[in-house]
Amino acid sequence: MRLRWGLYLAILAAPVVGAGTIDVSAEASAVVHTGDTLVFQLLTRNFGVNAAGLGLPRYPTGVNFDWISAPLSVTGGFDATLESADRAVSVEFDSLSFGPGYIQGSEYTGAVSTIQGYLQLSPALSEALFGAGSAVIALRNEGPDVTVGLAPYVLRQDLYASLSSGPLSVGPLPGAVELESQEGRTRSLGLEGPVRLAPDSAVPEPQSGVLFLGGGVLLCALSAVLARISRRRR
Repeated sequence: MRLRWGLYLAILAAPVVGAGTIDVSAEASAVVHTGDTLVFQLLTRNFGVNAAGLGLPRYPTGVNFDWISAPLSVTGGFDATLESADRAVSVEFDSLSFGPGYIQGSEYTGAVSTIQGYLQLSPALSEALFGAGSAVIALRNEGPDVTVGLAPYVLRQDLYASLSSGPLSVGPLPGAVELESQEGRTRSLGLEGPVRLAPDSAVPEPQSGVLFLGGGVLLCALSAVLARISRRRR
């Protein structure tokens, strides 16, 4: 029984190790630490469908977005990039900061903090970015830690984008939103907040490859022991 409990604990502990990306699409807010990146997926095939109907190029040459949050006490600086679905091709927006804004919506009307960005793309670059039918806008926090979000909306509803070419302007469908952490923070085993070591901790950062290898060896050893015990009982 002790061995079985050890096996179960080893399996439960595995997701905690080395996880640096979490899906926050359905969250109303998220803490974005310095160096963390929020990645918004944009589903863009609808632009090509509408463009074909008007005899326009399949891929957009203009991209703009507005990212909103509840009013913030810090201005915050973000580096923003537009990237292909596989993250292999990217182009940078200018460095952006939150500023005051106002929205009137079905579920919220009032003051907000907002970041706005715009890019003009060449046809070749646009095809490289949108050829897979989706793209991402990645926003990396270069300022202090900040909590972003605008309840009652969820994070996937907080970024509004539009794709344009000539007279056509189409809003891409929102996809997943992921929070990429540079310090391997994660939420697992029912933990609701990020797990971090204190800055002066003497515990070294675990190497994920070694831990996965060690975990595999441990599981194999426990499996062999359990098999032997089972044979002896027969």
